[in-house]
Amino acid sequence: MDFLLVGFLLWGLLIAAVILLVVGLWKNEWKALLWSGLSFLPPMLLIAAGDGGFLFKLALLVPVAVMAGAFWMKNRMMYFM
Repeated sequence: MDFLLVGFLLWGLLIAAVILLVVGLWKNEWKALLWSGLSFLPPMLLIAAGDGGFLFKLALLVPVAVMAGAFWMKNRMMYFM
């Protein structure tokens, strides 16, 4: 039962991250992108922590890229205000 709850939590985080990513890109909201990157982080850390090799370590680039995009979008919006 514990593994089932952890699975629901991780899939819920992934679904929320994808929804926030789409909303953040569609409406140009850096806060949605930041929350998307933060919710991508725990599942991707578990994937990268496994013994799968170097390609599974590349899963950490997804939350890093989303959070970098959020900070870039925030800094870009500050210049227009």
